[in-house]
Amino acid sequence: MSTTIHRTIRIENADNDSTIGQLHITTYSQQERTARAIKMLGLCWLLALLSLPLIGAHWVLVPGFLIAGPIVAYKRYQTAEHPSNADGECPTCKQPSSIHLEPSDTLPMWTYCSANNDPVQLIDYPQGEADTTAA
Repeated sequence: MSTTIHRTIRIENADNDSTIGQLHITTYSQQERTARAIKMLGLCWLLALLSLPLIGAHWVLVPGFLIAGPIVAYKRYQTAEHPSNADGECPTCKQPSSIHLEPSDTLPMWTYCSANNDPVQLIDYPQGEADTTAA
């Protein structure tokens, strides 16, 4: 079962006003990473099989999916954790804000407040991880 780690972060605007927030990070065990990689490999190879009857396009799609399968599976296996979202108060408008993050996002990063679209920067807080709860 994946675990969610809540890490304390600082949310800062362009005027250097800042508030404290929470970064939610999903972590995967060795077994989960292996299962996720096998699923992606199977999906790519299934798409290669399904694209066989597509006349003309199968000359590109089948080799593409067969090559992409191991590459995507390896990248999925190497992903031990990824951020899911950041919660906190916007330093500009003082409204609660929840910011969706992509798995490839890393801190520090600039993004936009979900309440008023003001640019904010998410920065690691020096104290690190606050607590861990199962998801």
